[in-house]
Amino acid sequence: MVCHRGACHLAPENTFASAEAAIAHGAAYIELDVRETADGELFVLHDRTVDRTTNGSGAIDMLTSEEVASLDAGSWFNPKFSDEKVPRLADYLSNLKGRAGAYIELKWCDPQKVASLVKDLGMVDDVFYFSFRPEMRAAMCDAAPEFRQMITLSIARLPSVAKSVFRATMVELEVEELQPAVLAACRKADLEVMAYYDGNDEATFAEISGCDIDYINLDYPDIFKDIAKNNF
Repeated sequence: MVCHRGACHLAPENTFASAEAAIAHGAAYIELDVRETADGELFVLHDRTVDRTTNGSGAIDMLTSEEVASLDAGSWFNPKFSDEKVPRLADYLSNLKGRAGAYIELKWCDPQKVASLVKDLGMVDDVFYFSFRPEMRAAMCDAAPEFRQMITLSIARLPSVAKSVFRATMVELEVEELQPAVLAACRKADLEVMAYYDGNDEATFAEISGCDIDYINLDYPDIFKDIAKNNF
């Protein structure tokens, strides 16, 4: 089970609190987003701006690491999370080490910095990555060809292309893409399979849990864990 931005409906997304809630509900991996500040520090943040998930404003790439680190990243979700900060990537991964793996989505940052950090922490086997930006994927693949790369089927279009063109080891499928022929093609291409579903419909969770997949990327681990037939 992969928890999207942590257990993001139980605690503010991409914070230590959301990671802890996800682990408490059985997450094997925590999905997180990486961006870089103006002075070159890596932080865990989804949006380019800090406006939606903190008490600050402005684009993270226009702010210093000191400015980002001082923000309240929890009160927007619930006042009880007012002590939550935007985590530095190094601190966030260190906190996960030995407890859960990390699915790293590169939003906009220097992939070489991310690769070096993961290697220095000894977490290569505990990490896989993805980016919607082809520049990020290509740079990370060059910096760390040994890392597991995920690609979405919507980008690759075909499992065979995911492997041969994108050099991926894993493919992510939307619920409607979990078709027998597609799953068989993924296995033939020696790809791991991850389903993505951000809803909370119990029937959909039951459908997903009955498929031949390796991971599910979700927002509601508390609901899924009580429905899943397989161990994710």
